[in-house]
Amino acid sequence: MREGADELGYIAVDLKSSTIRMLKMEVFGCKDFSESDGNSRMCADSLMRAAASFGAAVGAYQMESKIADWEPFFQSAGFTPKNGKMVCPLSNFVKICHHNE
Repeated sequence: MREGADELGYIAVDLKSSTIRMLKMEVFGCKDFSESDGNSRMCADSLMRAAASFGAAVGAYQMESKIADWEPFFQSAGFTPKNGKMVCPLSNFVKICHHNE
């Protein structure tokens, strides 16, 4: 993620069994949620929503995170703990359209 010439952060994802998995997220200038301010939370939110948008484009229906340093942020966004991960329906962030064939 960039703003002008400044790189603000990144998120690494993969897809497994229709779940977009957030593997790593870094917001530059902010080690973790405990050090976050309004700008870094806005950046984290944009990164999470970009991951959701990508997930919708590749057919995912659920999001998952194991990014422990940002767990309070993900909980505030609607994720719930499940089997050592944070999970959330993708529809919380993007509209999922089902096409009838």
